[in-house]
Amino acid sequence: MRIKNYIIIIVCIIFVQFSMGKVQPPEERRKALEALADVEIPLPENTDAFGVGEYLDFGVYVALPGVGRVPVKGGHGILEIPNIVKRNGHICYWLRSKAYSSGIVGQIYPVNDIVESFMDVDSFYSVHFRKDVSEGKFRDKYTIDFDQKNHRAIRKNTFNVETYPRVQDIISAFYYVRTLNLEVGDTIPLPYHDNGGNYPILVIVHRRERVKVKAGEFDCIVVEPVIKVEGLFKRKGRMFIWLTDDRRKMPVKMESEIPVGSVQAVLLKYREGDTDWR
Repeated sequence: MRIKNYIIIIVCIIFVQFSMGKVQPPEERRKALEALADVEIPLPENTDAFGVGEYLDFGVYVALPGVGRVPVKGGHGILEIPNIVKRNGHICYWLRSKAYSSGIVGQIYPVNDIVESFMDVDSFYSVHFRKDVSEGKFRDKYTIDFDQKNHRAIRKNTFNVETYPRVQDIISAFYYVRTLNLEVGDTIPLPYHDNGGNYPILVIVHRRERVKVKAGEFDCIVVEPVIKVEGLFKRKGRMFIWLTDDRRKMPVKMESEIPVGSVQAVLLKYREGDTDWR
């Protein structure tokens, strides 16, 4: 069982299932850019959806056949906004995701990942991305700068490629979606870049639903991110996210299908951030 895939698919937050690893071939990158060439990307609406000091703590559970009805706790996922910082000449939200395995899973396959994004506080696009992962014997560490003026994604000594205007990374994309007013039936286009590849994401708003988790009971709106390629939806297991149905759009539950079961992240506790920092 490849435990790291099951844990990281949820813990690294909303679009991690679209991480590809290898640098995208030029022809695929061009087609991906064309897929959103004439598409209007919504502007942020609720700019106070989150603030400095916000802290979300998720428990990650793996449900596998043959292990009983109770899912196995695989670890924790933390989403937080530690501070406002300056990166590449921009004042940015410092967005940080931390993932680590625990219990039996942690003993068998230790995971300790940190993924960070630096999002411009006015435009809500990504400026800088940093990844440092430790999963078993696997290590990966790199940074990507986003030149939003010239629409370039740059990883030193690896690639300097054309990307979308107002492109998002894996973490900033999640926070950007939280600024939108979402209604059932909406399909939101989202320009997303991962490690040398461009991917046109569609965020589909499915339904409203009330859910109860350890952190409380919440009225939610359920969304699903998918990749749109040449007019078709491309799925690698489906992922659903429950966001509070208010201005914050705070995530309280995430669920993803995997080849041999499912992974679920549920909010254990949270602290709201300061939206008056300006």
